Amino acid sequence: MPVAEALIETPRAERFLTQLCRHAEAMGGKARHLHGGDGQARPDVVDVEYGGNEGKIVFSWGDCVLESTTDTLTVRVEADDADQLAGLQRLLTADLERFGRRDGLTVSWQGGRVADATVHEKGSRSRVTVIALAVAVVLAITAHAVVGTAAVAAWRWTSVAADVLLALVILKIVAMVLLGRRRLRGRGAARFRR
Repeated sequence: MPVAEALIETPRAERFLTQLCRHAEAMGGKARHLHGGDGQARPDVVDVEYGGNEGKIVFSWGDCVLESTTDTLTVRVEADDADQLAGLQRLLTADLERFGRRDGLTVSWQGGRVADATVHEKGSRSRVTVIALAVAVVLAITAHAVVGTAAVAAWRWTSVAADVLLALVILKIVAMVLLGRRRLRGRGAARFRR
């Protein structure tokens, strides 16, 4: 069973432990639908126990054991497989960092390293996207230069070539606006879900 642990330095460790456990209790009940709309599979909260400086959240994917001291919150997650561990890490990280955003709370996991691998995977995908866009831009510039040179060389076709180029530029502007709107809409929805 994969295991990961996070040691979070904060003077309000017990408060965050209690807040996370109460939140998990609420998600196990009727408020669960609040987190279900982002398309990612989520574990069910099976049981929650907490008191003082200790807590335990039992998910359908694994267990989370919490312990607080005066200046540290320890979060230990154990799951059935690496994918479920990564899912629990993402869920707990998002909740804890949201609860502690005023304090600048950050969660760093040791062991497992599953969540880190997922971040690098996303980073690789975005690099591929950037490279693909750069290639597309170079090809578009080359195409414009070739058509423009041909238009100037063959003066009879200059007005036709200018019309085609203008149509291509307008088409690209419309496509970029539509893609930009879709991307902004997706980011706004993601912020709202947090």
